[in-house]
Amino acid sequence: MRRLPLLFLPFLLAACARPDTEPPQVGLVTPLGGGVAPGRSLLAEGYAFDPSGVVSVRVNGQEVLPEEERGKRLVRFRFRLEAPSSGWVEVRLQAEDGAKNRGERSVTLALDATPPRIRIDRVEREGNLLRVYGLVEDNVGVERVSLRSGRRYIPLSLPKGTAVPFVVEASPGAALVAVDAAGNRAERPLP
Repeated sequence: MRRLPLLFLPFLLAACARPDTEPPQVGLVTPLGGGVAPGRSLLAEGYAFDPSGVVSVRVNGQEVLPEEERGKRLVRFRFRLEAPSSGWVEVRLQAEDGAKNRGERSVTLALDATPPRIRIDRVEREGNLLRVYGLVEDNVGVERVSLRSGRRYIPLSLPKGTAVPFVVEASPGAALVAVDAAGNRAERPLP
């Protein structure tokens, strides 16, 4: 009599199993900040996730998932993005899991041909040292700011954003270098 309930256990567990009805999650990792310089070709990267395994990823209708990634729960993919000369680029991402559920996401990227602006608000001199206060601005987003002293580039630990305030100490002849999310670059010598 004890064996009878054990025989029904696999059937009970099978009855409790839920069918997969959730679509995969899909998104872009790069380009960061949603900015792309017009007329450039860049390598974009993304991911897709589904507990039952991802079997297909399409970007604007074209398959981009490598064969060795098919069936994995978390997959990474790459594709080359050709940006037109002006406007916006819309990228349509689609992922499909093993149960034929489809997830879709549209990502709009801004075309940014304008380099960041480096504004110097105040300069204080102490002997052979400059203390410079200012702001780096960009319409899409400032990605990084560095101090160039001779041939050395020293990255500044600043937040990312569209308006990034800074204070830097440097010797005369140094310059600030700012790069935006689209890869546009601006350089300004310190007074």
